[in-house]
Amino acid sequence: MRPQRRIFRSVSPVVTSLPLALVLVFAVPSPARALGDWVGVEGNVWRQNQDGSASIDGSVTGTTFDFQNTLDLEKSDSSKMGRVWFKMGKVRLIFDYLDSSREGSKTLTQSFLFNDTPYVATEDVDSSLDLKLMQAQVRFTLADLKVVDVGVGIGLNQAQINMVMDGSISGRTTLDEKVPYPTLAAAVTIKPFPGFHIRAEASGLKVNISGTRVNVLDARLQIEAYVAHVLGFFAGYRTYRLDVDDQNFGSVENTFKGPYAGIGLKF
Repeated sequence: MRPQRRIFRSVSPVVTSLPLALVLVFAVPSPARALGDWVGVEGNVWRQNQDGSASIDGSVTGTTFDFQNTLDLEKSDSSKMGRVWFKMGKVRLIFDYLDSSREGSKTLTQSFLFNDTPYVATEDVDSSLDLKLMQAQVRFTLADLKVVDVGVGIGLNQAQINMVMDGSISGRTTLDEKVPYPTLAAAVTIKPFPGFHIRAEASGLKVNISGTRVNVLDARLQIEAYVAHVLGFFAGYRTYRLDVDDQNFGSVENTFKGPYAGIGLKF
């Protein structure tokens, strides 16, 4: 097996304090930014479907294979998502995390070459695909009105792609790559009445850096309701598409989409 390569070199106090926060909120009429507008934590479960393909090169060009049709990887996954944000005046710092994994097992009906290892038709292959996504964004408020907020931002992201093939004949081969990429972002929040928001946001970019072409789009639409200004419940729909074509290891195309739901706290 060849050495793993990287595209770039990278770059409960809450539980105990919540009752007190609720008492303070109900006891004192809070101004718009007295409580719940400086720090936020959100946790979600994203029930997403995945489609995609890959061609993983070694010393020779790999063969394109489909994640579902070729390997029978699980179509759906309940992925963990998380967000932490900090607001300082008209600037908001946002940190997002995604962890998605799926497995498959199939007797191959076609042969393909993965990272210099041939996997042949009639061979039994166990496979897995893991994606960890870490995102950091600086968002600037353009308009902060009573019923609507508008913001734009820039982001730095890293996708970690890990694939494993374990064949009954060809043995085990892995790919582990970290793909950093920048994004531009925009967000609109509609506030029809206090405590209820409709939020739409998107980030993405098509860029070529040092022989690595990345085309990414990440968009979500979210409805959220906050109780006593600090405890929120929300649900939404997210689409994340990542296409990577790198001269060192090949190409990966992935699209994840589906509904999600979660809870949040803000202070």
